[in-house]
Amino acid sequence: MSGFAGLLHFGNTPPVKRTLNSMAARLKATGGSTQNPSWMEGPLALTSVGKNLGTQFLDDTHQVVLLYGNLYDTQTLAKRLNRPPNTPPVQLLSAAFKAYGTGMTRYLEGSYSACIWEKRTQTLHLIRDPMGSRPLFWTRTNNRFAFATDLPALIQAPWVRTEIDRRNLAEYLSFRVVHAPRTLLRDVRSLPASHLLRVHSDQLEVRRYTSLTYAPINTASPKESDLVDQLQSAMNASVRRRLPNNSPAALYLSGGLGSTAIAAAARTLKRKLPSFTISFADDPHPESPFAGRVAKLLGLEHHQVIIGTAQLAQSFDEYVQGLGQPVGNPAGLLQALLAKEVSSHASVAFCGDGSIELFGGRMLAGLARDIRTAERIARLPAPLRMTVNQSFRAIQGGKKNTRSSTPNGWDLELGGTHLFTTAEREQLLDDPDWVHPNVRGRVLEPFYQGLDTDPINAVLNAYIHSMLMEDSLMRSHRTAAMYGVDMRFPLLDNAIVAIATGLPGHSKVQRRRGSLHSRWPLRAMLKGVLPPPLVNRPKRWMPAPLDHWLAGPGRLFMEDRVARLKRNRHGLFAPQYIEQLRLQINTRPGTGPRLWSLFILDAWLSALEDNRLRG
Repeated sequence: MSGFAGLLHFGNTPPVKRTLNSMAARLKATGGSTQNPSWMEGPLALTSVGKNLGTQFLDDTHQVVLLYGNLYDTQTLAKRLNRPPNTPPVQLLSAAFKAYGTGMTRYLEGSYSACIWEKRTQTLHLIRDPMGSRPLFWTRTNNRFAFATDLPALIQAPWVRTEIDRRNLAEYLSFRVVHAPRTLLRDVRSLPASHLLRVHSDQLEVRRYTSLTYAPINTASPKESDLVDQLQSAMNASVRRRLPNNSPAALYLSGGLGSTAIAAAARTLKRKLPSFTISFADDPHPESPFAGRVAKLLGLEHHQVIIGTAQLAQSFDEYVQGLGQPVGNPAGLLQALLAKEVSSHASVAFCGDGSIELFGGRMLAGLARDIRTAERIARLPAPLRMTVNQSFRAIQGGKKNTRSSTPNGWDLELGGTHLFTTAEREQLLDDPDWVHPNVRGRVLEPFYQGLDTDPINAVLNAYIHSMLMEDSLMRSHRTAAMYGVDMRFPLLDNAIVAIATGLPGHSKVQRRRGSLHSRWPLRAMLKGVLPPPLVNRPKRWMPAPLDHWLAGPGRLFMEDRVARLKRNRHGLFAPQYIEQLRLQINTRPGTGPRLWSLFILDAWLSALEDNRLRG
């Protein structure tokens, strides 16, 4: 896809121009429409591709700067730096670094990956934005260092091995993603969100430059009217910052709270974004009419994209190659096809990613119920409290009683998708050493450490670092960029994130009229925009080729992919368990997502081995 790449050699042998050209060609092949100048001097070689997706290049006396993505609220930054208000973002980034060093990140509002080379000190800085909305990969082998915003571009360097890191298979199979800094390639690392990497005299340092700050325990809920006013003002400002001046923009409209809030803010700003929704031709329970109703209420030009079975099957391999790394979420292929349609209408798109992870989704309803039960039990007299706890243990058959004290999200392994259990991985994987029974705890532990907040916010922090950063944002950005569309995320504006993380968990999941409602701040904000049935309906997810499609219209596709898996070309899986999954597609709910994650992984491994990711 578009972006930038570079080579840094620590010895006396300079980077090879041919290798840099191969990296640039790969970037251009998967989304880049224009190529910026390459730069080579001494131990460093750089290239950038795709101005249409925000890739910018600067070379001055002191620095070389590469920016992939967008900086927003640039007028405020320009004023702080005493620069003209129309200064290009890459020049502002350069000026900010000169003024503040890496401390400049606290003044940046944006969605970006950046590279800064200090010529005098021969020091390289790689930076990824706080939410990780743009990727950045790196590798080092002996005296050579390489980096790129696209994994297939990185592995164009012939010395970068593409050996699979089987230690991380269990993580992918449990979460359907591998979390930064890990990847599925043994020699490749991903720079985590809100981190920077410094390289100087062959010494590498990776450090975090900011963290999310949550409401401390026992924080009181703000007055609802004040919260709505604050959130609405921040939403309007966020959308205003992200609206392009000279190019058309569109909206991925699901009919849910996040995308509706964006549409409402744009309407307030006198911009009616054309909206796009995707659905299956064979979906027995389509939800696209809800999006159409929202679009009509808001006066939007609405486009419903209907995808058939043949189109899904024919697009699968191209989608996996364009994705660059495995993400087992079935919605990704639909997003790619939606982006393809949007690209003929607009070069910028908005989506509502972040609403459930920041403000609480329906996955929190059970936890909120447990917390309220625990609080009520804690207020009982000691003898009665003991009796109630004993009753719970008897009902649960002696299992650990999470209701007798405040539930702990880490103990419950909450955060990210649950795909294959330990028992299922034992049946699936060809080698028991790859199963890693404690993989969920190991991955989730850092997301719970050091938090002084309530259990709901702690769980949401884990979902932000797993489901949002590694899954949703990666899919949304990559699939849009495949077709030259610049994806923007208004709900990830610094001000909105600060509002969300500053709220106590009990203000996000509330009981109203006997029912639990998640994402309450967004619902309260939209009360006057949508009728109650639309405001209070459950979250609508991107449609996905799951059990119904694989067992019915997509049966031939499923049988073909299962046959490939059973050949076990990569020596990873037990064919008999793959066959068991095939037979369960009609009888066991959730089999579709498990199979799909394996189809994605197998297709990616095959492309890697066949050098389709290299060429």
